[in-house]
Amino acid sequence: MIELFVVAVGLALGSLLNIIIIRLPREERLFGWPRCIRTGRPLQWWQLLPVLGWVLQRGRAADGRPLPIIYPLVEVGSALWLWRLYDLYGFSPLFFYLAFVGAVLIVTGVVDWLYRWIYTFVILGGAVIAFIWGSLAGAGWRELLLGGLIGGVGFLFLYLLALVLFPSKSAPFGLGDVYLAIFIGAALGLRHLGPALIYGIFMAGLVAAGILIARRFGRATPEYLPYGAYLCLGVMIYVALGAYQL
Repeated sequence: MIELFVVAVGLALGSLLNIIIIRLPREERLFGWPRCIRTGRPLQWWQLLPVLGWVLQRGRAADGRPLPIIYPLVEVGSALWLWRLYDLYGFSPLFFYLAFVGAVLIVTGVVDWLYRWIYTFVILGGAVIAFIWGSLAGAGWRELLLGGLIGGVGFLFLYLLALVLFPSKSAPFGLGDVYLAIFIGAALGLRHLGPALIYGIFMAGLVAAGILIARRFGRATPEYLPYGAYLCLGVMIYVALGAYQL
C-alpha cells in the first residue's frame, strides 16, 4: 500500500512538473489555471489527471491535433523515480533530497529536449538549493562544492573548445550544459560526478554517431543534439541503479 501511495504521489509530481515544462517556455509564467497547449482553452479537471487525462483525450486536443506523448511519459517517469527512490532509501532524508534533484533533472531535460533551452535560474537556483540541502543531509559541503566547481570548470573548457572547433550553431555544447554540470556536481558531489556523467555522455555519443552515419548515407537528421537531456537521463539512471550513497 505504501508503494502504491508513492507511485500516486509520483504521478501527481509528474503532472506538476508538466505544468512547469509547458509554461516556462510557452507562457513564461507558472500561475493560473492550466490551458491546452493546442487550443489555448482552459483544461477540464479530468484532463489534468495524470496519464488518464491524456488517455481519455486519446492523445488529441479538442481540435484534433495530437498532444505530445512526452507529457504522460513525464508523469510515468516521475512515478517510477519516486518508487525506485523509496525502494532504495525508504522515507529517509535522502529520499526527499533525491526526489528534488530528480524533479530539477526532469524539468531541465525535457525542456532541453523540446525547446533546446536550459533555464539558468532553474538549474543554478537548483544547484544552490541542492548544495545547502545536501550539506544538511550529510553529503559534506566540501564534497558538493568541489563537485560543482569541477563540473562547471570541466564543461566550461568543453564549451570553449566547441566554440573553436564548431564556430556555428551546430556546436555540441552550450552554456546551459555548463550550468547543468554545476548542478550535477553540487547535487551529487565530486565522488559521484564522473560516474554519473558517463552514462549521459555515452548515450549522447551513441546518438551522435548514429546521426553522423545517417548523414553519410544522405538521410535527413536533426541539426541539434539535446546534450543536456542525455546528461539528465544519465544521472537519473546512475542513481536508480543504486550507485549513489553518502
